[in-house]
Amino acid sequence: MVFFRQQQNKLRELRRSPRFEVHYPAFFDPCDGSTLQSCMICDISSGGAKLTVTNPIDMPPEFLLLFQRRCRIVRRDDRQIGVMFLKG
Repeated sequence: MVFFRQQQNKLRELRRSPRFEVHYPAFFDPCDGSTLQSCMICDISSGGAKLTVTNPIDMPPEFLLLFQRRCRIVRRDDRQIGVMFLKG
């Protein structure tokens, strides 16, 4: 899989949306009645994410990704709020 292409001695990102490196603990639900499994979100974008899982071979082709972050409100306006993620 090629993510970068050489162009005029510069590397260019070929993904559609930028990715951001994160270290979010998360869970996935295989949606088959079994228990939730833990994983780590390593990077995330508007279109997808990279996960670290215990056994990638056993992952179902589709699943529900669940993650939660502790937040603090930094802005309130009309019916919207802005939040920042807290560490830990």
